[in-house]
Amino acid sequence: MFKITSKYFLNVLTIILLSKPTIALTGKDISEIVSDWLVSEGVNGKPVFSNSRVYKDCNNNLEIKKIYNNYRTVKVNCSDKRGYQLLIRVEIPNKKTKEKTSKDTIVKPKKIHKNKIVKIKKNRTYKVLRLKQSLEKNDIISFDDIELVEVSNSSQKSFFSYKKELVGRKLKKNLKMGQLLHPRHLYEKFEVNNGDVISIVSNIGNASVTVSGEAQGSGNLGDLIKVKNLRSGKIIKGYIKKR
Repeated sequence: MFKITSKYFLNVLTIILLSKPTIALTGKDISEIVSDWLVSEGVNGKPVFSNSRVYKDCNNNLEIKKIYNNYRTVKVNCSDKRGYQLLIRVEIPNKKTKEKTSKDTIVKPKKIHKNKIVKIKKNRTYKVLRLKQSLEKNDIISFDDIELVEVSNSSQKSFFSYKKELVGRKLKKNLKMGQLLHPRHLYEKFEVNNGDVISIVSNIGNASVTVSGEAQGSGNLGDLIKVKNLRSGKIIKGYIKKR
């Protein structure tokens, strides 16, 4: 039997067929994707859509475009072979109403005490990470794929701010250049990543032989992954174990 270590061991068993888990998109996920698109278009709007609805995951990027001359209705299109189209209404604040309301609420005091300090609230900015180039589903994020930028949208709380949080993470879907990264875009963080140099240990009775290997997939403890024997070039499979 085989084992793989670097800090991990693998016991190689017979070939096991692993089925790919079905990933679904909820109405909440779609609303967040539309919200991100509206921000990229410079539009202040909120999608009106049921968060409880569930749709199958789209292998291609969801295509979003406005239906009329304004953004009050947008079309979301999944261009898969058996894809789907959705029409989503967007609530956009009325500028005239907003300006009128702000004017009506301004009160100018007749007298201001000398010692009174008036504080002016400033817009707060946040440093977040975005993609420097487009990546495809199942790509592994590298240090050069991401960059730190400033945004002023304080309503978003799920952004990443440190590159070490993203380097080595695997994408669930295709993402375009400039996309701000959210946890929903990523698979969980793995203990062994594709391309890691590890060791293969062959146990024969009480003896063992160790050779170097390269992970051909990613996984956590107990997961079955493929590993390339760097000496023979052969591909084997095994389960990840710690020392």
